[in-house]
Amino acid sequence: MSTAATSADVTATPAVAVKSRRGRLIARQAGFALATLFVISVVMFFAVNLGQSPGNVARQALGHGASAQVVDAYVRSHGLGASVFVRYGRWLADFVQGNWGVSPITQTAVRPTVLPELGRTFALALITILIALPISLWLGVFMARRYGRRLDMSLNVVLVVVSAMPEFVVGIFVLLILSVWLGVLPPNSTALEFGDLGQEVQAFILPVLTLVLVSVPYLTRVTRVAAREALLAPYARAATLRGVSRRSTTWDHAMRNAAVPIANAVALNFIYLLGGVIVVENLFGFPGAGQALVQAIGNGDVITVEAIGLVMGAAFVLISVLTDTLVAYFNPRLRSGR
Repeated sequence: MSTAATSADVTATPAVAVKSRRGRLIARQAGFALATLFVISVVMFFAVNLGQSPGNVARQALGHGASAQVVDAYVRSHGLGASVFVRYGRWLADFVQGNWGVSPITQTAVRPTVLPELGRTFALALITILIALPISLWLGVFMARRYGRRLDMSLNVVLVVVSAMPEFVVGIFVLLILSVWLGVLPPNSTALEFGDLGQEVQAFILPVLTLVLVSVPYLTRVTRVAAREALLAPYARAATLRGVSRRSTTWDHAMRNAAVPIANAVALNFIYLLGGVIVVENLFGFPGAGQALVQAIGNGDVITVEAIGLVMGAAFVLISVLTDTLVAYFNPRLRSGR
């Protein structure tokens, strides 16, 4: 065998090993995600259905004045007389195939009703992240460069105070200022269902502003600490001594290494937003999944509750997997599988 061929094999072997480790890491994460989603579906289905007898479900759909014969016919036609395990298997199989069931309250298919509401909720969370993240990165780096000074401490106190406020308190302040006192925006987001494009954009402003004000303090504080540690690291000091500009040292060197905790914080905040929008959506009358979930729980619409819950759970799992992949990209040790 020639020397060139031997050298090529030696060079290629580590690359193949790294790809193999990456493949195992992705496969392990995918398996863990599927197992987690399965557990979520089991817990959610049994928690919703164990307290509901077939007769109660039928009477919620037909009304409490329905006769026993009508209730029995409804139970038989919808397969509610089967054991809870059989019903879970049927529900999960149908859900995976795209059949999310029919609401016993509204007598309409759940999927075409819930999908637009889920889309609005995900859009609300995504817009919030796209606005809050650049603000948090800039403000966190700004504070990290002035760590311990009066301006840094003052800003940190403001962030702590804002982060201690619940979403509905921040939302009420935003509502009072922009809708009641200034009158520049509508007080609710109901225009999303019947308004034109301009009204739909306005309907997003108050909920997005509320969630941005809730998200920025947490993301900024995480960025501040991560950037401070990165700027004090030996590689950052060495780059400064070599004459690298302050901007390049901060954003090309320090922030790349600070990206791991920031990525985790963004993922946690996105998951928090998907759960926290329930309060904000009901405060502003935003027709999203949060408001639909509250209404479904109040009406005893278990089919709709199950659909929204499982889709939300799948979103949480997907975000976790994507975050782990992103962290592996930024962290060389995780990327190589060590």
